[in-house]
Amino acid sequence: MQHSNLHRPLTLALALLTVSGAAADVFVVDPENKRAVARENDPRNAPIQRRAIALSVDSGVVVASARADASIARPVQVPVWSTEVGVDDAGWVRLRFGQIELAPATDAARASYIRITSLYDGHEQYLDARNVREWANTSAYFNGGRVRVEIMASPTANPMPNRVEIVGATASEPTQFPRSICGPTDDRVLSNDPRDGRLMPIGCTGWLFGDQPNSFLSAGHCGPGPGDVMQFNVPLSTAGGTAQNPGPEDQYPVDPASVQEQNGGIFIGNDWAFYGTFDNSNTGLAPQDAQGASHTLATSLPPVDGRPIRITGYGSTSSPVSPTWNGVQKTHTGPLSSISGDTVRYRPDTTGGNSGSAILDENANVVIGIHTNAGCSSSGGANQGCSLFNADLQVALANPQGITQPLGLDMFVLGSRPDQIDPAGGDVISIDVVADNGLSPTGNVTMFVDTGSGFSAVPMSLLFENTYTAQFPASDCGQSVRYYFAADDNEGGIWQLPFSGASAPFSTLSANGIATAVSDDFQVDTGWTVQNVALDSGAWERVDPIDFGRSEPGDDADGSGLCYVTGNSNLEDVDGGPTYLISPAVDVSGLNDPIVTFARWHQSNGADPFTVDFSTNGGSTWTNADTFTGNSSWETVEIRVSDFVSTAGSLRVRFGSSDNPNGSITESGVDAFEVIDVICSAACPADIDGNGELNFFDISDYITLFNAGDLAADFDTNGTLNFFDISEFIAQFNAGCP
Repeated sequence: MQHSNLHRPLTLALALLTVSGAAADVFVVDPENKRAVARENDPRNAPIQRRAIALSVDSGVVVASARADASIARPVQVPVWSTEVGVDDAGWVRLRFGQIELAPATDAARASYIRITSLYDGHEQYLDARNVREWANTSAYFNGGRVRVEIMASPTANPMPNRVEIVGATASEPTQFPRSICGPTDDRVLSNDPRDGRLMPIGCTGWLFGDQPNSFLSAGHCGPGPGDVMQFNVPLSTAGGTAQNPGPEDQYPVDPASVQEQNGGIFIGNDWAFYGTFDNSNTGLAPQDAQGASHTLATSLPPVDGRPIRITGYGSTSSPVSPTWNGVQKTHTGPLSSISGDTVRYRPDTTGGNSGSAILDENANVVIGIHTNAGCSSSGGANQGCSLFNADLQVALANPQGITQPLGLDMFVLGSRPDQIDPAGGDVISIDVVADNGLSPTGNVTMFVDTGSGFSAVPMSLLFENTYTAQFPASDCGQSVRYYFAADDNEGGIWQLPFSGASAPFSTLSANGIATAVSDDFQVDTGWTVQNVALDSGAWERVDPIDFGRSEPGDDADGSGLCYVTGNSNLEDVDGGPTYLISPAVDVSGLNDPIVTFARWHQSNGADPFTVDFSTNGGSTWTNADTFTGNSSWETVEIRVSDFVSTAGSLRVRFGSSDNPNGSITESGVDAFEVIDVICSAACPADIDGNGELNFFDISDYITLFNAGDLAADFDTNGTLNFFDISEFIAQFNAGCP
């Protein structure tokens, strides 16, 4: 029996279809991404029908030839490599990239970028190195089955290398959808509300709201995440119902770090997603800036009085409605039926693809909830959604993440943040607070400091113009000191630096000095070993990391080049395990208060753990020092050794990552490993490098700090750098260390 792939609905079996090719295995939906599989098979969604195609296209290393007129500085980029790829019978196509190297900007050359052009309608997309990361190593959606891909590079006398690898594509298939209509006919009409967009490829609706120009709300079961795209100004579908796409200038990739969501499953009223998108890579505009409008959120629920409710979204269609309306914006109004707890019911027509639509109170022109579930039929019932006043949704709205964080006062630390502060107190730190986004500072600026017993307020003084300064209080030597800043604006708002304030503050170490016992940037093999336990894939390896769009790092943490990651191939992550990365032995017996510091990368869509263990007996037994189950890009972690094991002998450190039972995408990394020693002795401020000796290197380091404007060189602690600081440094240097 022969089976046709042309008209089948997207079932779980199809969603997990793997198409093997020379480059790599590619998926319609990655079977390890449980969240993506669940949303694909959620009957409330209307996934855009699509198939996975394996491609194997590699530009190799290419450079731009120097132009004849070498006198032109930073010449405009020109094509240095071009190819045409695609799927001839597809109505649309989206590319997936493997390894990408694009030359950065220099004094002599402009940054390289990728130009992708639809051979069907001429729409173009431009991707530089940052955009490639934001788009999770994928392109926009292009109408037609074929595109031209070009590397655009600046022709200079000393060109830098570029490389583009195309490993696969997602292409359209004809679709058929179920529908849910309130009454005997589908009464929706075409619309063009600039506030409402289509979430691809799942085919849901998302909508702009408020003043933050990158923020959206949708349904939780739509599951916005890495690789997803919000589209506006969506054109009609083909005569056969195949979704068509706007130009890349109307497409915006979702910022995975911004996503907060709750998928209540069968529990209607607990199904929401709050997320944001990056700015457009062609125009540089945020979606709200480009669209010129956003929805207003209600401040309370309305009375149930039959008032008109409008649902606008990208629902599916079926006969007798024209297939060209399939997956494009349509709207309808119907009465508000009831509000029960967090569940709102109403009778406008909807179908699959309307999931995530705004429940708009037509009388007040405010949104009261998010459409999530069908419920209407030709004989009665009501469609249903999640109230805007769901408690968890309100918490999320009050604590935006990633790019959804609001735009307020511009606040930043002057110079570098201190690695250490004097236990006696008195170290000065300064910040600038600048008017921005229509807001002005009132002058009420505060530093909050936690020296071990909770945050205390330290008022900051205006030094000049926009600069405020304060001193750290006394603290116990060896204590980790946390701090953040807060400033009031002229409209009663309070802005924090960092944004989350006490939830994710800055930190420094209280110490008279810090000595580095071990420092390993992993550029050479210093004896680290790897141990795998029931591991299927994703063992630790020392590499220059490549971002394949599955939440792995694209660069090391310290910029030296190499680091350790859990697998460095396309579609490779930790499966099973754990995989352990074990340090060589470090003698800590002569250290006063050793601290292990390292840069950690850990991303998992299944709460899989990243562990840190210590051993003082050569690895015979291990003591857990830290278990992390969240998600983070590169961040520095510090762990005091004596809190967990003896410091009388040697120490081994073990980093572990696992996905057991296997069912998640888990990517981990380690870099910038150090063992430092906290020096708690009489202060010697002139010992700039903290090694306990005064010599030429301290003088050199002080001059570097002073020339950089770093307030660590402010030896008279008045908040400014001048001759008196130099004089005070010389006096303390000549006095020697106690």
